[in-house]
Amino acid sequence: MRIYFGRLSRFFFYVAVLTGLFFTNPFAIADDIKQQGDAYVIYLPENLDYLDVVDRLKSEIMAQNWEITDVQDIDIGLRQYGKNTQNKVISVCRSQLLAKAITEDPFVSLIIPCRFTAFRETVKEGGDKATGKIVLGFVDPAAEAKAINIKQYKAAQQATDELKAVLQTMVDFYK
Repeated sequence: MRIYFGRLSRFFFYVAVLTGLFFTNPFAIADDIKQQGDAYVIYLPENLDYLDVVDRLKSEIMAQNWEITDVQDIDIGLRQYGKNTQNKVISVCRSQLLAKAITEDPFVSLIIPCRFTAFRETVKEGGDKATGKIVLGFVDPAAEAKAINIKQYKAAQQATDELKAVLQTMVDFYK
């Protein structure tokens, strides 16, 4: 009886494992786009190489016909204060949308350029390596336009939609 029960429990264990493999995607690692306040973010697992993710993000930005105007290495600046993190801000612009937005309301200049950020959730002290999930995101340009009382913000809404499409390509790539 004891041997039979041991084999039976192993059988159910293997059935459970195989069922999980067939009915769930064990390789799905990217979360869907989430809204956090006026920002859109995705979370990627910490086992991914941070710089590879940043390079992929840059490629996807350019593939969507956006220009990268600057990359700020926030992590380098924080090291002088003993903080070890991985954090970059990627400034982006789409000249056609910018021309349209400035025509709608020149005050849109207060909120340009659009910015993506890529960072690890955890900041470490001293020489410890930064850990945690990788977060990619941007602040909603349409929400920023509304916050400074811009009435005509169709171009800003189009920018929001296109930047969300960039995040979605990142989700699709890492799923």
